[in-house]
Amino acid sequence: MDDHHLAWLALSELNLTFKQGYNLAQLYGHGATILEQQASPQLGSILNPTQGQHLAHLTSEPLQRSLAKQLQWVERNSALLLLYDDVDYPDALKAIHHPPAFLWVQGRPSLLNEPSIAMVGARRATANGMALAKAFAGNLGASGLTIVSGLALGIDGACHQGALDAQADTIAVLGSGLGYIYPSKHQPLAQRILAGGGLLVSPWPLMAKPLAYRFPARNRIISGLSMGVLVVEAALRSGSLITAKTALEQGREVFAVPSSVHNIQAQGCHQLIRNGAILVDQPQQVLAELAPQLQPLVTRYQPPDSTIKEDIADIAEELQILLRVFGYDPVPVDILCTQLAQPYTVVAAQLVELELLGLVRLTGGGYEKVL
Repeated sequence: MDDHHLAWLALSELNLTFKQGYNLAQLYGHGATILEQQASPQLGSILNPTQGQHLAHLTSEPLQRSLAKQLQWVERNSALLLLYDDVDYPDALKAIHHPPAFLWVQGRPSLLNEPSIAMVGARRATANGMALAKAFAGNLGASGLTIVSGLALGIDGACHQGALDAQADTIAVLGSGLGYIYPSKHQPLAQRILAGGGLLVSPWPLMAKPLAYRFPARNRIISGLSMGVLVVEAALRSGSLITAKTALEQGREVFAVPSSVHNIQAQGCHQLIRNGAILVDQPQQVLAELAPQLQPLVTRYQPPDSTIKEDIADIAEELQILLRVFGYDPVPVDILCTQLAQPYTVVAAQLVELELLGLVRLTGGGYEKVL
């Protein structure tokens, strides 16, 4: 770890707010420079007295010694301190108000700059809500989106599991430090995320406990990393609605899955829909809404101005086979699966490719070929 990152490791232990960290990064940049300014009034105006005392304690001896436990944990767990000016720091987060100056990450950091969708919902989720979350996460993940959630009980956990079951990518943003997985019941899930090539992210000190104020801030990162937020089940007062609110403030799309009017855990979703969230009841509707943002990411093939018969020869054989199934009327996805004898995840992913290429579109009756 170089001097810059080592100094920021010390700063990361101060329980900085996002605003404090952002101001330090903007004013001083290099971590070692910040430590050299401990006696300056400007630094004193950013840090509170407790933080200043903690920093003085950490720097009273060489950082390699005062931070020995943290450094050992980082090496043992292959963790990385990602700073605002590092290459892998997510571009999407830089666009939000007061982004975190650092992120502790464990796993595959490149996922932070991949197209992603946030999925959140109730901790006390219904069985149907859990099943929907897994299905949506699996299908959206199989279609190429990274699933971002918060590792919480209920819907969050189901979303991570759905993505992993589909061998898709997933990011868990924690409301605690990387060294304090919360809830403890999800420690095996966190390990499964890492084993599956996913990523754990925390903007808090390595061993930080899951204090209440950390979760709304965590939610800002979940929405900030993503192109949109999908709420599967949420009560009227829930952290999921906070995530949806921050998503709107950040210019992200908000989607909500409706449910029975008798389902108390879905009343928050219904409120979101009344307030303008996009109602979705199948994964492809999310992809259709995000298609304009996904279009620049499609580099394998750009269709010329010609007919589908001319275009079809230039695309993958499995996509050609799928296109030939279409007649003149819309076809539901399950019918396409039956006709092709292919699983839903495979057909859904192919439909997304065709939709991004402008060859099919989603209608109320299913997918239809663009003539």
